[in-house]
This record gives sequence, C-alpha cells and structure tokens, in this order.
Amino acid sequence: MDNLSPKAQAGVLIVFLILIVALGYFMIFKDWYRQIDATRTQINKVEVDIRRGRALQAKINEFNRQINDLKQKLAKLKVIMPSTLEAGKLYGNLNRMANDNQVYIVSIKAGKKTATDVYTELPYQMKLRSRYNDVGSFFANLANFPKILNVRDLSMKKLKAENSKYSLSVNCLVSTFIYNDKTDMDEETGGAK
Repeated sequence: MDNLSPKAQAGVLIVFLILIVALGYFMIFKDWYRQIDATRTQINKVEVDIRRGRALQAKINEFNRQINDLKQKLAKLKVIMPSTLEAGKLYGNLNRMANDNQVYIVSIKAGKKTATDVYTELPYQMKLRSRYNDVGSFFANLANFPKILNVRDLSMKKLKAENSKYSLSVNCLVSTFIYNDKTDMDEETGGAK
C-alpha cells in the first residue's frame, strides 16, 4: 500500500471501511433492525388493542350509566307502583275516595289479572252513581293518588230520575299495576318456588 498514491490509498481505505460497515451491518445491525421492526410491529398491535380496549371501556361506561339511569327510573316507579299488600287495600281506598266525594259505588268487581315480566295489572270494573261535579272530584283524587291508578273505558250516562240525589251513572275500569319483584312474588306464593 506504500507504493500507491495518497488518493488510491484513500480510495482503498474507503472501500475497506465500506466493507467493514457492510459486514457489520449484515452480521450485527441487520438482526438489530429486524428485532426493532418486530418490536415496532408488536407495539403497533398493542396500540391497536389499547384503542379497541378504550373504545370498549367507553361503551361499558355508557352501558353502566344507562343501567344506573334505568335503576333510578325503576326505583321511582317502584315508589308509585303499589306492592301486593298495598294493592290489596285498593278496594278500601276506592271506597274511601268515593265517600269523600259523595260518589255512590253501585258495584266494584275485580277483573282478571294480567301479568307481564315486569308488572301485573289488577283491574276493577266499577259502576258509580254521582253528580257531575262530584264524579270529577273523584277522578281528580284518583289522578292524585300516590300510587298508579289508571282509568279507562269510561262511560257516563245521565240518569232519568229527576228526584234522585245522583244525576249520572258512570261505568269505568280502574287498574293498578304491581311491580313483579321477587320479594312480592314470594309473598304471593308463600315463599314457594
């Protein structure tokens, strides 16, 4: 190498350095780069999984919020839905409200219970005699009753007798709804399963 010109020596040195770097790359750095690429791929997969997990967590949080909202609504409905015991007192409550409003109950008959998964409807067919304003007050009291009472199939007919205390004949179906809670169901069946 001594008999080469300085430019040639520099060229040989550069070629030699390039060979060392290429050899080092293929022997050492190539595996490192391969490991780095594999690690980056794993990191990308983990980041995708994290994004999916965060999206699922957001959905779970939303579902939990909805469940809590529904539980609060159910708690409010339970307050206004009578228990089985309270529903058993409905007949007495209807009599008391009728007497308070000077409405005469001609007949009151319990109808067929209609059960769903959530509630059971307890209907009462009522025939009433009353004056017009008094029956209005009676229905206002039903509307303001602290538990759910539903009035439907309402029909009113003017009575023909002029000398009667009452001027109207009223027929209606008054229903209440019982929440089908497991504890209420156990009370009805005597704890039998």
